[in-house]
Amino acid sequence: MDERAIDCRWIKNSVVLAVTLFFVLITLVFRFTHFSEFLNYEKPKLNFYQWVWPRQSANHKLLSEFEYCVRPPKQCQMLGPRLLIGTFSTSGKYVSHLSAQDTFDREKPIGLVWRLEALISPYLAAKEIKSVTDFYSDLKIPIEFLVIDYDSPSRKLAAYADWINELSLRQLKRPVSATGLVSWSIDNPDGFRALVGALKTLSVQLYHGPQRVLLNDNLVSAIERYDNVHISLYCPDPGLLDYFFKKVSINRPLNIGIFNGSGCDNLSK
Repeated sequence: MDERAIDCRWIKNSVVLAVTLFFVLITLVFRFTHFSEFLNYEKPKLNFYQWVWPRQSANHKLLSEFEYCVRPPKQCQMLGPRLLIGTFSTSGKYVSHLSAQDTFDREKPIGLVWRLEALISPYLAAKEIKSVTDFYSDLKIPIEFLVIDYDSPSRKLAAYADWINELSLRQLKRPVSATGLVSWSIDNPDGFRALVGALKTLSVQLYHGPQRVLLNDNLVSAIERYDNVHISLYCPDPGLLDYFFKKVSINRPLNIGIFNGSGCDNLSK
């Protein structure tokens, strides 16, 4: 066999080997990526924060209540609190709760919350919101979220979504978020979908008073489908969070608000 034939066979074998190695490498990369996603599946980064109402203080040790946050790999971080700043009564009267300003770590961006007992004029709501955000800006306190806390009747969710859109057009400089009820996703799926589309984030309250409210299939589907749907707990409640991750399959950051209300010390872990 002459040298040219040997060279051709060597080149052919080298090409075959290179192509084989290439496909093996691609397969290994795909499997590693898939395996990495599998390892992290249903284990999103958990962003905890506290709802702070008047006469409450932020609990800076909140993460120690959750096993997810003390064992490696740590999947948790603590965000700035959401502070109830004011309440609009049914008549439209405004009650300020600005005294909450001294109960947080000023280095982290905070959220400001307004409680509505009825859908007042978006113009009046925006006027108060701008006044408060200017106040905090003068104090050099960063604001990340503007939150509306309103227990809308389920049948009026579409009107609530329109109200949020009207409020958002009032040059607030930040997008609007809201709290939400588990019942909304069952009673009015179309209105719930419209509201989710109008908001920066929707934090669904998995509690009614101090009582747990468990997820329904509509809400599970919404959390899995929409990245801006998050949850809130009444207490640091690892048991409820365990139940949540058995029901919901997501691979994205999840924001978890904690109200930390009365009776939490007696919670069964």
